[in-house]
Amino acid sequence: YGGEIPDEGEMEGDLDPNSGDVDMSTADDDAVKELDEMKKRLKEMEEEAAALREMQAKVEKEMGAVQDPASAAASQANKEEVDSRSIFVGNVDYACT
Repeated sequence: YGGEIPDEGEMEGDLDPNSGDVDMSTADDDAVKELDEMKKRLKEMEEEAAALREMQAKVEKEMGAVQDPASAAASQANKEEVDSRSIFVGNVDYACT
């Protein structure tokens, strides 16, 4: 942006790995610790997901057991009773009133 382009010699000095500006061993140790913590959290999340799947399967099994044929027949009888009390109102010409 309007500045001078540095010479190759200046650039090589800037990239010297032994310049001591950044201690990479500490950064690597921190990255390894962070990665280990992430792996622990992932494992905990997977265990929670497995427990939730087990609970969901248990609830679905219980819900399926509740809907036995006897309750289905009672439900059908109730539906027929409601239908017998219903009155069909159709083909009414409201303009006549």
